[in-house]
Amino acid sequence: MTRLFFDIDGVLAEFREAGDFSELLQQGYFLHLKPQEEPLKALWALAADPDFEVHTLSAVIKESPYALAEKQAWLDEFIPDTVKRQFCWCGEDKSLAVPGGIQPGDILIDDYNFNLRLWKEKGIAVKLLNGINDRHGSWDGPRAKNDAEHITRTIRALAAAN
Repeated sequence: MTRLFFDIDGVLAEFREAGDFSELLQQGYFLHLKPQEEPLKALWALAADPDFEVHTLSAVIKESPYALAEKQAWLDEFIPDTVKRQFCWCGEDKSLAVPGGIQPGDILIDDYNFNLRLWKEKGIAVKLLNGINDRHGSWDGPRAKNDAEHITRTIRALAAAN
């Protein structure tokens, strides 16, 4: 069984640039992020497939008294109960939140190169192209367009190759 880890901010939920850091600390910022329909469709399809164990994996701003609870509430609204949830602190290696550590066939779907580079040392990292995060083409690994069919096809191909 292949384990999949979907990032939230910029993948399952819109990435909304903040004017400054204090905006990220305000109550309601994470709770009201707009869902990204295509990646959510892909998550739902893969979560229904017995060949995949699907997780969300998101970094939380330690300084925010609201971020963790708001991300949990957001997940309650948009993600099936069968999807497991992992969290780490912003700036930490996401692998620290992975049960049993990253295995070679584990796949991360993320929009942020920092997370992807750390992940690909042990697992498979896929950059979700969200319209604002690949302007310079600096990611040299697998990419998935913001399209449910393309995401699922990319994930299935990578899982089959492992």
